[in-house]
Amino acid sequence: MKLLGGLFRVLGSYGLACVLLLDLFLLTLFGTLYQVEAGLFEAQKLYFESWFVVQRSPVPLVLPGGMLCMGLLAVNLFAGGFVRIQKSKRTVGVMVVHTGIALLLASAFVKLYHSEDGKLVLWEPLRDARGTVMEPGEVSDEFESYYLWEVAIWDANQKGPLEEHVIPNEHLVDLVEGRTRTFTSPTLPFTLELASFLRNCRPLPKGPKWTAESPEVGGYALEQIEDALEAEHNVAGLTARFRERAGGSERTDILWGFERYPTTFEVEGKTWAVHLRHTRYSMPFSIRLEDFRKEDHPGLTMARSFESDVVKIVAGREEAVRIQMNEPLRADGLVLFQSSWWPQDGPPEARVQSVFSVVRNPSDYWPLYACIVIGVGLLIAFVPKLLQFGRSQEKRRAQSGVPA
Repeated sequence: MKLLGGLFRVLGSYGLACVLLLDLFLLTLFGTLYQVEAGLFEAQKLYFESWFVVQRSPVPLVLPGGMLCMGLLAVNLFAGGFVRIQKSKRTVGVMVVHTGIALLLASAFVKLYHSEDGKLVLWEPLRDARGTVMEPGEVSDEFESYYLWEVAIWDANQKGPLEEHVIPNEHLVDLVEGRTRTFTSPTLPFTLELASFLRNCRPLPKGPKWTAESPEVGGYALEQIEDALEAEHNVAGLTARFRERAGGSERTDILWGFERYPTTFEVEGKTWAVHLRHTRYSMPFSIRLEDFRKEDHPGLTMARSFESDVVKIVAGREEAVRIQMNEPLRADGLVLFQSSWWPQDGPPEARVQSVFSVVRNPSDYWPLYACIVIGVGLLIAFVPKLLQFGRSQEKRRAQSGVPA
């Protein structure tokens, strides 16, 4: 019991809190430096979504990673801020502040494990020289991940709503160093074996001057290239082997993330499509782009502001919405930010795509609620002290004969 009591006191101590805050400072410092050479995605994974960080340069050190540090901070907050603290009228404000901090930590946990983020890219309407709409703006009810990949399989000849078999990212990324994985389904007349996953690659004609990182298929193979500084620019690839379940034909092909059209495979008189693509997430509504506008700084080609007029469609009902910088669309648990456009170097009259960053985060408003709770706690803690100070000053002036 003494050992457990001592451990509890350490976990709830101010000293541990100071050490953990110093660790957060070092993680932020070295993570920011690492981001310059490896990009935001890699820095986030290495420093803030890990249990331990082993760094060899520029300063050799071993640090508790962001996951361990924030977990210990949560334990420290509970032990010191709720259990060990002396509970009285004077500490009510402090406990309310600790409640707000706990809500902040909880929102970070929910964001890490239960959120989805990606992008939505829509073409604006096609107009003629007089501005008449020749083709309406693109409409979509799903967005795609920046970093995650999936393999989708569907009957290329099916009618009506598309039914897909989807192999998620976590079943693809570990297919390295000769590992393979076979996928089957009672509704598919073939098995699919995947292998040789590469996070960033390109298909090239196989020649003697370079070593392929994947099997050669039809004179082509995948060449692994260095990861892009911005992880969303990586283009994944892998190899796929199709086998008829009845013991018939077999075929091997290359799946690459930037292929415009899916790979097709004919079995028992049906044509099946297989496509490697960014992970897609459905939205509870559709978005149609009506217009995109951009305003540059005077005399420069740098955008000062850009915005999109869209139509939100739910069950046939349409609602006009404007999405612009710092003014996102929040609806049904989703947040759509105006983030970019493409092509950025096109002429003013060129048709463009508007790019929205999309986040589905169940704890979207929790930081706001946490700040309100912390603010209330600070008022409870310090307003009485301010009033007490004012009364003491008034009393001192009265005793000294100085008029108020």
